[in-house]
Amino acid sequence: MELFQVAVQNGASGFMTVQESMDNRSAELFAEISQTVEAPTKAVASSVFMRRFGFFITAQLYLLAHGKMWDGQLSNVYLTKNAGGISFAIDERFLRERQAGDLETVLKHYAMPAVEAFKKIGHVSKITLWENIWGYAIWMYGMQDSEQAEHDVASLMEAALWQPEMRKSFFQQFLGGRTFPEAKNDYKRITCCLLKEVPGTDKCPYCPISK
Repeated sequence: MELFQVAVQNGASGFMTVQESMDNRSAELFAEISQTVEAPTKAVASSVFMRRFGFFITAQLYLLAHGKMWDGQLSNVYLTKNAGGISFAIDERFLRERQAGDLETVLKHYAMPAVEAFKKIGHVSKITLWENIWGYAIWMYGMQDSEQAEHDVASLMEAALWQPEMRKSFFQQFLGGRTFPEAKNDYKRITCCLLKEVPGTDKCPYCPISK
């Protein structure tokens, strides 16, 4: 889990929870982000945070691919500080064996509320925020070699898993008409993550905006 900037602890703690960052402490969160990344706008700060939160969601997907599930609430997901920015801490008591419906839970109980919240807080496209998550998910799944991981990828591409809360699979959209193997071997974004707006930062190698 450390690969995804997530620490599983006995008695997790941090400087705020993800739920608090969504509810009423976004200004404090953005101030913390500015300590490491000089985000010029709320949109950029929101996107930067969702790039980090993509690690947490990817950690959840990784657990599912290995038959496990962490089923705490977003109020149990703590933000912590390190030299590279924000990481996450979660309590090990919420770990359990995987059950039916867990993949949908990760999408709708963890990812979707954060995307919707920071879309409003930062006035940034939710497509961009979902793709910030997908960038890490496709990387993680590209390292897996199991029937469960393959099945999960296929499920995440189906609109039915996302409905009725969402009309379609955003992850399917990000493939850009390619197969999953094609997309993972030649990763490209369809939206800009806004990181190029940070002073002194150039476009990332995956940016869809022409150089």
